Amino acid sequence: MIKYVIKMISSALLHSSNEEMQGMHSLILEANKNYVQGEYFEHLAIQHHQEFLLHHADSQTDPSNIDCRNAIWSFLNAALRGHKEAQYKLGICYLNGELGLERNFSLAELWLKKAADQGYAPANNALIHAYEKIVFS
Repeated sequence: MIKYVIKMISSALLHSSNEEMQGMHSLILEANKNYVQGEYFEHLAIQHHQEFLLHHADSQTDPSNIDCRNAIWSFLNAALRGHKEAQYKLGICYLNGELGLERNFSLAELWLKKAADQGYAPANNALIHAYEKIVFS
């Protein structure tokens, strides 16, 4: 009887672990997809903004604003799923006021720390540089 119960418990633990691993794999794939989508919209925003400046600066609204919004939304979705490059990207966007975001040092620090805590060296370097800039200015 005890052997049967142990077998059932260990089977349940192993089965649960596999499901958790599949769930984590799914989150990672979704985060990567969102990050790539964010990069696409970021490049599209740059291209549309340059075209706007060359041809339509006086007559229309800048279409790159929609691309910026889509890029930020995609980066945010990836960052919330733990994607360190997306967390870094959001931190840099808040730090410098890019992709339509206003500068916000608290949110920049939050996202850069999340990426740095995962061992993403560019995020750690950005934090160090930002702290030095604040201290020495």
